Amino acid sequence: MFTRWVATLLFLVVPMAAQAQPRVARVGVLIPQMDRPQSQSIKGLKETLKQLGFEERKHIIFEIRDAKGDRAGLEPAAKELVAKKTEVIFTTGTRATRVAKAATRDLPIVFIHPGDPIRLGLAKSLDGSGANLTGVGAFASQATEKRLAILKEILPGLRLVHVFFDSNDAFARENFGIAKAAAQKLRLEVVEHGVKSADELKASIGQLESPKNEALFHMPDDLVESEADFIFDAVRKKKIPTMFNEDFWAIKGAMAAYGPNYYEMGRQAARLVEAILKGRKAETLPIQRASKFDLTLNYRTAHFIGVNLSQEMLKKADRVIR
Repeated sequence: MFTRWVATLLFLVVPMAAQAQPRVARVGVLIPQMDRPQSQSIKGLKETLKQLGFEERKHIIFEIRDAKGDRAGLEPAAKELVAKKTEVIFTTGTRATRVAKAATRDLPIVFIHPGDPIRLGLAKSLDGSGANLTGVGAFASQATEKRLAILKEILPGLRLVHVFFDSNDAFARENFGIAKAAAQKLRLEVVEHGVKSADELKASIGQLESPKNEALFHMPDDLVESEADFIFDAVRKKKIPTMFNEDFWAIKGAMAAYGPNYYEMGRQAARLVEAILKGRKAETLPIQRASKFDLTLNYRTAHFIGVNLSQEMLKKADRVIR
């Protein structure tokens, strides 16, 4: 009798205990390389999901796959995340997002993108992608005129900007056109430097002189960014001011940078992930615009090349590297 009573009690209690266990969500993270933009966006993602009630290892597990700069490594990493049946995949940048999109038509994808996800074909409209993805875009090219205006404010005598870009890349050529149009509005002359290889880029940089009232203005471009260290070293020696599009580049040596705050983009993405984990479909979630842009000034670089950063400009900066 006692044994039967215990068995009945266990039959009732065990299922209830199992039901009481919190569901653990598995979130995949696919990144091309763990640079500052990626680390900051993941930090914003994790911290905000925790604030929303998803405590790591208790309610949520992050499966992070870092290709470490190896483009070929993204595809197998994406397939691995799909095989692990993650409930959502978080990506950063064009390449990782496209690879994830090619790997699955079912799993939701939440991306962070510095540019325009519509223009790059990741989504059809801001209202909904019509596919299994959504995310946060910085629409960096739309901030081009603001970046140029800031550069002109830093350098009141500025009259000409040099723009380097990969002439083989259609989006890089389009970005140059955007920069040229923005410069014309501000009555700035633009010198076009279309290059086809890293060697050609280095040779073109080497031919720059050290004139007054000129600067190097950066537009998003993989070829140019792959040689950033060389560029910063060369223009430092030539004392040419530089304006780049993310704080990461100012930290590495650019005189100034104006671009999206990746931590805040990660926070925005976290709310999209939360909605998906609670049952919303990615294609029903509108693509968001980055909510915060930061101005970063490298005081050391400016001082070395002889640019005087006014107190007013230093106060405007979100971050000053001294």
